[in-house]
Order: sequence, then C-alpha cells, then structure tokens
Amino acid sequence: MSQRSTPGVGESLAEAGERIRAAAPIRGDRATAEDCRIRRELINETLAARSVESGDRDWHTAQLVDGHVVGVWAGSTDGAELDLTVWWGIRCHWVVIDPGCRRFQEYFPRGKRSAAEADRRFPLAPSRSIRDRFAPAESLLDGIWAPTRSDASMAR
Repeated sequence: MSQRSTPGVGESLAEAGERIRAAAPIRGDRATAEDCRIRRELINETLAARSVESGDRDWHTAQLVDGHVVGVWAGSTDGAELDLTVWWGIRCHWVVIDPGCRRFQEYFPRGKRSAAEADRRFPLAPSRSIRDRFAPAESLLDGIWAPTRSDASMAR
C-alpha cells in the first residue's frame, strides 16, 4: 500500500473516505471487481486502524451533505459512513442504524426509491423520527364506545 492509502492519525471518517477514493480511483465508467476489492480492502484497513468492531450487518440509513438519503448494509455505523463516503464521494450529514428500514421509509414510503425518485434531495436536517404506523388501541374505541351506567358500576 502506498503512503497515500495508509490510514492517517486523527483523520475523520469523511477524510478517510476521500483518501480511499484518491488512492483507489475508478478509471472507467464502472467499477471493476478489482476496483471493488481494493476499495473494500482499504475500507477494512481503515476501520481496523480505528478499532471499529464489526457486528451483525444491519441496514443503515444516511443523509449525504448534498441532500440524498441513501442506505447500506454494514457491520457498524462507522463502517456505513465510510462505505457511503467512499462509494458516493460525498460526506454524510448523519447515519443511523435502521434494521427494519423504517427510517428509510419515512423518506420513501413505498420502501424503495423509484427511478423517478433516485435523484431526490431533502433539506439537510436531523434524521426524521420514526412514526407509529398505528393509532393507540384506546383511541380507536373512542368514537364507538361511550361508557354506560352498567360500565361505570363495573369499574368500581
């Protein structure tokens, strides 16, 4: 590995991603298997140098600083951020673990981006909150159930 590809002391994940892109550029219009192997090796070396332990691979949702909301399977949030920075070439605004893809669905309700939505960008902001998809059970009964005298006496 060249000096340029060696993880730097104190570099941020965004800086590491930019270093990896510079050390392993994709020369054509598509990445080859060799391009992917070299980048994956550099990503793994960088994560190892930071002592990032990879757990189970979970889906991570992220917003890039250009407004795109994207996702990746990764073993850690740091791994997801580095992976996205390397492959998209854009720093991450935020990255969250999202195993059920529910946060991703807050941005793309149909569960995936359609071709028409592929370039959609959202204003930079904290990650959206996951909304409950169902009303609380007691609120569903409010409109149809009114306490009667016998119900009130049963409550005592």
